[in-house]
Amino acid sequence: MMRLSRLTTALSGTAVLGCAFLGTAAFGQCTISNNTNYVQNDGGCPVTGVNDLNGGCNAGNAFQATGALSTSNTSFTIRGTVGADAVLGSRDLDWYSFDVVDGCFVNISCSMTDPAGVPATNNILLFKGKFNVDGTPDCASPVGFQFAACPANYAEFFATPGKYMVIVTTNFANATTAGLPCNSPYNITVSARFSQFASCGSPAGGDCSVATPSVGGCQDAGCCDTICTANPLCCDIAWDASCVAQATQPVSAGGCGIFLYTCPAATGAPANNCAVSPQTVALGSPTAFNNAAATTDGPNNGQCGSNTLKDVWFLTQAPANGNMTLNCTSPNQDVVLSVYGLGTSSTVVGQELVNNFIGCLDNAGAGGEIVTLTGCVGGEYYLWRVGQWDLDTTGAAGAGSVTISFERVVWSTGNHAAICNAGTTTGVNLGLSSGAIAATSPQRWLAAPFVVTDPDGSGPQTQWNITTLVPEGFTAAGTPTSMNWIVFTRNGSNKPNYATDQVASGQVAYPTLGANGETYMTVNLNLPAGTYYMTAFPSAAGNPCRASDGQATITNWAWFVGAPNGLAFNNGTSWYQWRSAVQPGSGPATEVVIAGTTTPCSGNTAAAGFVLYNALNGVYDNCSGVLDQRVYSPAFAILGSPVAAATPCPADLNGDRVVGPADLSTLLNNWGGSGTGDINGDGTVGAADLASLLSAWGTCP
Repeated sequence: MMRLSRLTTALSGTAVLGCAFLGTAAFGQCTISNNTNYVQNDGGCPVTGVNDLNGGCNAGNAFQATGALSTSNTSFTIRGTVGADAVLGSRDLDWYSFDVVDGCFVNISCSMTDPAGVPATNNILLFKGKFNVDGTPDCASPVGFQFAACPANYAEFFATPGKYMVIVTTNFANATTAGLPCNSPYNITVSARFSQFASCGSPAGGDCSVATPSVGGCQDAGCCDTICTANPLCCDIAWDASCVAQATQPVSAGGCGIFLYTCPAATGAPANNCAVSPQTVALGSPTAFNNAAATTDGPNNGQCGSNTLKDVWFLTQAPANGNMTLNCTSPNQDVVLSVYGLGTSSTVVGQELVNNFIGCLDNAGAGGEIVTLTGCVGGEYYLWRVGQWDLDTTGAAGAGSVTISFERVVWSTGNHAAICNAGTTTGVNLGLSSGAIAATSPQRWLAAPFVVTDPDGSGPQTQWNITTLVPEGFTAAGTPTSMNWIVFTRNGSNKPNYATDQVASGQVAYPTLGANGETYMTVNLNLPAGTYYMTAFPSAAGNPCRASDGQATITNWAWFVGAPNGLAFNNGTSWYQWRSAVQPGSGPATEVVIAGTTTPCSGNTAAAGFVLYNALNGVYDNCSGVLDQRVYSPAFAILGSPVAAATPCPADLNGDRVVGPADLSTLLNNWGGSGTGDINGDGTVGAADLASLLSAWGTCP
């Protein structure tokens, strides 16, 4: 299953970044020059007590200001160092801001070597992003790639006047083998290219999607330059229908990806053939479709890596905040799924589909696709497009079905935020180790508290079916193969008791981590309203608690902390959490068996269970300099659906959801009395109650 996040738009694995690639960079060879316009203002890999002044969105928005691109200043250069320390776990990213004074095509190039001068040929990571109009950084905007060549040339993109960001780093997967060590030097060149066509960007040019036979060029300078470079007559003579036709082609075909909405009619086309008239579907119910006679009206402009033909459309509303999953079956064709966000309106405006686009998916061949859209907003509408991959030569459009399901947010701390060294603005993505982190600490779990509220306030629904646990973290060491979880009941701020408080547990294959370190674990347990703890920890093989099963000593996953809505515990002296540092003791009272495994977690009898973990050590606070327990709170979410309330069954006198001999015996023993057995509520147990019981005989509905 693929998960799509609303924080990015390149969800199919293809990012649309521009119409052309870089030409020759200022540093044509993979060499480092000391003669640059700007030099990084930090000291390299983070050092305790030393501020990282260009830590960007990871350090309280600390961007180092650099140059400005204008018609009089077309380029500038930056020099600095990045890298990672595999022993200390330090990582160095450099974040820079630059200004675009006059709209232009921006080119970014980077040369990088290791400290010994060996070129980095597969380790340069470049990101570009933008700032909001008020000057604050748009921390959701950076898009980047890892480059397999030096110099690394970022795809050219058109920038209107404003402030932008460029971020440089290296592969952190393993600084000793895959990445580069600390203090690896680099040069960045940021340069501008201005259009040779004066008519491009002119307000008199009009919309690039509309032919203007008497006027050359169009208002969109980026699109205009692309088309006129290929066909100068579009600027020198007129922006005619042929220019518009080229502009509507995908970027990959030399166009601008401009989308013009039309929905061609066709004999036998389904009712939901057009995006503007989608079929509204209920959550959880399969909905059949047949796109054999459908036409194509959705955009194929390069936003999605796979073009879509014969599309049909489905509309649904998120009942609450949470995740929406579409499961499409289509036995005979390779389908492409796309999703569009409509906000609070259910009306679809065809021409706005490009602006409403969230993401798309085409991972599998014939048979279907499953995709989950995370971060849906309660009350907002989502439009799903289902169609055939345009290069599908093995099958034919035809019958299929879609089922849209929804997981609500039962508990969420919010995504983690960077925290800081006390009294500084040095941002750190701190983690708390969990797992077999050393031979002397084969168990290191954190009891993270959470709350389950009544699904409908005070109505008949009293519990949730929990379907997904989503702790945020990173793989700190080792090569885990499994992720384990336990849910305990919680009594105030008391530590969990292994013998009495364990509610459920499980083990899943070690998952692929999401953009914020999300670890999606599929579970199935019912939790009534109440207070709980959750722990998550990895293992490599066999017994998840590493008694002596031959797995590696180090198998460490670390919870990200800095959750803005995390619970704060205070024992009257300090803020704290519960954390196990060693194996629980041997014996039933101190053993835990993870569901799906067989060997109990047991070992050191001298230090059983959880111990107090004092988080108030004065080392970290939030990045505003205010001491705040939430910076020590693990980040995680819990998703699920309300359990349907049981249908009333008044003849079930003993509450076992079956009307049978035991209930009949109770009624007869109370014949002529009142209370138990008075099914119709007339104050007397009698013939009418007996008739009601016999008519309800059997399992309750």
